[in-house]
Amino acid sequence: MTQTPSPSVSIAPNQEIIEKLNLIVEGENAAVWAFGYLLSFIPEENKDYATSVFNIHRDQRDIFRLKLRNLNQEPPRPKENYQLPFEVKDIVTAYELAVFIENRLIGIYLQLFKLRQPENRKEILDFALKSSIRLLEFKDRPRALPGSIN
Repeated sequence: MTQTPSPSVSIAPNQEIIEKLNLIVEGENAAVWAFGYLLSFIPEENKDYATSVFNIHRDQRDIFRLKLRNLNQEPPRPKENYQLPFEVKDIVTAYELAVFIENRLIGIYLQLFKLRQPENRKEILDFALKSSIRLLEFKDRPRALPGSIN
């Protein structure tokens, strides 16, 4: 008896999930740019950590770019330049920018979290929690997580 492969079933991905994946890639593109920018303000003794955060955001961006490609979607391309929410002039404002970026990303990840099926939420929550831990490293607290104090 010859076995024939079962027909492949193509299920159209939920458009809202694709929109949130695009938001994550756009957010991570901006984070990569911003962390690259603020590295020039970070003292040598903290550069290793800041560089590792830059690499984390680059890797996360690549993960979500691949997810979009696997859904036959073209991921958003990074911009050449991003407008900063405020002027970075020193180490203090550099850390403020890092906190701003991490908080924004937590909010974006949680938007996708609420759309996913429970069995697919762990990875998204993991990214949000790791961003929250980085906020603590930057001596701040998450603002986008439920129950956080503003």
